[in-house]
Amino acid sequence: AMVRTLLAAALAFGLIGFTATDASAQKAQMVKGTIKSADASKSLLVINQIVKDEKVDRELSITATTTFTIKDGDKTEEATGKEGLLLLKGKEGATVAVKCDKDVNVLSVTVTVGKKK
Repeated sequence: AMVRTLLAAALAFGLIGFTATDASAQKAQMVKGTIKSADASKSLLVINQIVKDEKVDRELSITATTTFTIKDGDKTEEATGKEGLLLLKGKEGATVAVKCDKDVNVLSVTVTVGKKK
């Protein structure tokens, strides 16, 4: 019976540990990956993200206030909302860094287009 009590206590502590990490995760988070597709009609950006050595598609909803910064060589374009998604057409495979708030709303998208060889 003693062992069971210890296990229950450990589980309870484990759960408490989780809530503590949730609180610290309320800061903005960065998601990095490459662009898979950008759909302005659905306000959707799909990126490929590497999670534990696996490629995962991640769909991100773009809002009217999401800011886009697209760096292509020495040229930098900036746009907001759907206009930003339109600028991503043809930039599939470019490196992207997405900043999300604690509710995973996309705040900003920074795209770096590799030099064409």
